[in-house]
Amino acid sequence: MGKKQAKSFQVMLIDSDKYVRESLSTFFDNGQLRFLIFKSASEGLNSLKYQDIDVVIADYFLPDMDGLTFLKKVAIQKPGIARILMATIVTDELKNEISMAGVDAFLEKPISVESLDHIISEINEKYLLKIKPETHNEK
Repeated sequence: MGKKQAKSFQVMLIDSDKYVRESLSTFFDNGQLRFLIFKSASEGLNSLKYQDIDVVIADYFLPDMDGLTFLKKVAIQKPGIARILMATIVTDELKNEISMAGVDAFLEKPISVESLDHIISEINEKYLLKIKPETHNEK
């Protein structure tokens, strides 16, 4: 019997800023993650129908809808996907909406790739525990 190959961890990024898309794509182009990058929510929602995504990262300010609305639609379309919201301008009202929406993480822009990498790594570890639970109690 051969070993099952591990499923690659797939991340979708939605951001209208070309610089953000290109810089994050360059940083995360390390082969450990599969990064799908789009500039609008509608492109992301359409791709979500055909892709097996583990994490969705969205900017709040998108050309066709706000990122929080987009992430709510993601949760309906594909429950269980980790959702991360990024925003430049953060109000108390937005913080409350984010909390109520059940978003997994929030990052205030400008973001550092280290903080985003850390959050994605934590989500990836949780994912791996789900598919391969600890077996230390088995004999």
